[in-house]
Formats: sequence, structure tokens, C-alpha cells
Amino acid sequence: MIRGIIFDFDGTLTELTLDFGHLKKEIEKVALKYVAEEKIKPFEGQFVIETVYGLEKMLGEQAESFKVEAFGRLRELELDASKGKGLYPYTKGVLQRLKDLGIKVGILTRSHVDVLTHVFPDIWQYVQVIVTRHDVKQVKPHPDHATEALRLLDLLPEEAILVGDHPTDILGGQVVGMKTAGVLAGRTSRKAFEEAGATYIIEDIRGIPDLL
Repeated sequence: MIRGIIFDFDGTLTELTLDFGHLKKEIEKVALKYVAEEKIKPFEGQFVIETVYGLEKMLGEQAESFKVEAFGRLRELELDASKGKGLYPYTKGVLQRLKDLGIKVGILTRSHVDVLTHVFPDIWQYVQVIVTRHDVKQVKPHPDHATEALRLLDLLPEEAILVGDHPTDILGGQVVGMKTAGVLAGRTSRKAFEEAGATYIIEDIRGIPDLL
């Protein structure tokens, strides 16, 4: 029986305003203060957070300074991208319906928690758990991220569905044995979700209650 739903944030509960290519370039600018350009090249194609931690391992005494500066810059960029951003008009209604049904609700995100509370100030009225990049070092699709959310919600993997707009969400749920739902409201096509092996594919989160 499904007892919990764990949502991605950007592109799933709210419009997607992050330009991930721009984020990566800006973090690379920070990295160039600490390492030569050729040290950054091996991280081409990797996500921003994984790039930061990968470079951190190279830096020795400068590692902590770089990590603090890089994540500080990332937070600035995320908050800037969230200006004027809002939830999808149906988000609160869906979350309230799940709450009324007694379903536990969590959020799993690679973003800084300040972004979530800026866009969704009353978020804690609707969700019980938020797990960000500062709560676990290994973020989705690594299993640690979803595992921590399940632990905090006191759920077994088979009791929850992970919902997101990107294949990393699907992989992050699959790797711990969760059902997954890909939403087409964000950036990913139906075909891409099918290839990723999503359990369900829905237009947006309004389809979640029907899955229960």
C-alpha cells in the first residue's frame, strides 16, 4: 500500500526557471580561482554538485574554501532564478488532498532550501520532510538521497512513489526500490521517461491521487 509521496521541486511543483548550463559555467568560473582549466575538463557532462565535490577532492588545503564559495555562488544563482517564480496553480490543492488522505509527503531536491521557502513560504503546512543537498552529500540519483527521505518519513521503499520531471528522479527512486512517476509538465518527454523505466507517466501532479 502506498503511504507516502516524495516530490522533486523544480519543474514538478513549480515552473522550471533554472538554466543548468549557466549554473555549470558560473561554478566553473569559481573553480578557475583554484585550479587550472585542464583540471575542470574531466567534469564536462557532470552535474554541478558532483563537479564541486569532484574538484574538492583535488584541492587539499583549499578544498573547504572552494566548496564554501562554490555552494554560496550556486545558492545566489538559484535564488536569482527564483525571482518572480511561483508554484503551479494546482500544487497546493494536490498537496492538501494528499494530506487529507493521510498520505505522508516529502520533497527531494538538489536545490538549496532557501529557494524552496522563497518560492513556497508556507511549505511546511503541506510537507513533512525536505531533503536538500545540504542534508546528504550524495544527491539523486544516488540512493542516499531517497533513502534519507524515506527514513525521515518512516516509510519502506515499496510504500512510496517518487515523483519528478527528470530521469534523475526516476533513477533515484528505482535504485532504492520505489515506484516512480514522471511528470510531463517539466523538461522531459514521454519517450525519455519510458526509456528511464518510470512506473507511471502523468501530465502533471494532479494525476497523483488517481495512482493511489
